[in-house]
Amino acid sequence: MRTVMIVLRSNCGMLDLASVVEALRSAREVSGVPSYILTTCACGQDTLQAEEPWIRIKATHDISNAPSDIDTLILPNSSVVELQDQDLECIEFLAKRTGSIRRIVALGNGVLLAAAAGITRGQTVAVDSVVETHLAKLCTQTMVEPNFDMHKSGKIWTARGTAVGISLALSLIEEDLGHEAAVEVSQRFADRFPDMRPRFANGAAYSGGFDRRSPVERIQEWVIANPADDLTLGRLASMVAMSERTLSRAFKHQTGQTVGEFVLSVRLAYACEMLRSGQRKIKDVARLAGLGSQTNMRQLFVNRYGRPPSEFRKTEAQSAIDEERAVAQRMSFAARL
Repeated sequence: MRTVMIVLRSNCGMLDLASVVEALRSAREVSGVPSYILTTCACGQDTLQAEEPWIRIKATHDISNAPSDIDTLILPNSSVVELQDQDLECIEFLAKRTGSIRRIVALGNGVLLAAAAGITRGQTVAVDSVVETHLAKLCTQTMVEPNFDMHKSGKIWTARGTAVGISLALSLIEEDLGHEAAVEVSQRFADRFPDMRPRFANGAAYSGGFDRRSPVERIQEWVIANPADDLTLGRLASMVAMSERTLSRAFKHQTGQTVGEFVLSVRLAYACEMLRSGQRKIKDVARLAGLGSQTNMRQLFVNRYGRPPSEFRKTEAQSAIDEERAVAQRMSFAARL
């Protein structure tokens, strides 16, 4: 029996919520056992205005005394993108209770609540461009999935756009009860969503966007994309919810390098690229590559390449010029033929 808690918010959209609730309710009928217990909570139990002006909703629990055995927490979309004052209590609740909740589902801009609570740090989410803009202000360490409308990363599941809720709900059911149960539930929606059955049978529309990368792979991607960031072992370990010791062991086992060796290699490679382009001063290259001062960068280059950055730039630039001349000569010769 899994307790699914929906966090009700003012101006929350009813379309995704209704489809998720109906899918989970249908899963209970399909499996023949009470697979899910559905309930709600909110900041205060007074009636809330839904996105539709003619609907008022009321939560079963106040968020301050929500049940302790929550398996899945659902954060719905809202017609108001910016976080409101009443969302602060919800963010505090998420920050305290995340460790005990197995799965967090964010629909649309509901992901902003998770980001404000630090849950999306080091994770990848599926959001639209409007939400992405706000997300960047709340948590710069969150990556955005550009290709899929749904995504699973760690314990957070996200979906962008409207009418994606049912697709995400079917994926939750598949994870919990198996593929056959999810397909049977999807058949119940066939009249309203004619393409649901074949799309789910193929699986690509659902599981294709789920993040199956290991924590080490996510760390590697983050380091490569953000070489100038704070890439200390403690910071990286917190991004993937691992201890420093566990991350160090896993990283060494999977890559053959220590975290520090990988970070340094990425930063030096990035510095080399900027030096080859010849567009920036060496002190700026050191800063942008995360190598600290120009003096520190010089020492690192001498140790790794046997020459300081200034000589590296001259040598690489001359190599590029020689290559361009060789290409021009080959083209000229070919034209004469």
